[in-house]
Amino acid sequence: MTQQHIILGRDRTDAEVQRDRWLAEHPELKILQVHSPTREPPTWLTRLGGHNVPRVSIKVEYEEVGRRA
Repeated sequence: MTQQHIILGRDRTDAEVQRDRWLAEHPELKILQVHSPTREPPTWLTRLGGHNVPRVSIKVEYEEVGRRA
């Protein structure tokens, strides 16, 4: 069964670093697709939160190896 994981970052570079870290922490997963970074829509949190609020996301689709549904 295909699952999805959303990785958030402050900017494109931060999101890519977070993606690389997550992939390194989960070598047992079979990665099906890594989508390109997508800018998140503006919210009050991004307007008020300053620089440290996630503004970019990357979606990763994967399957767990060895688990059967």
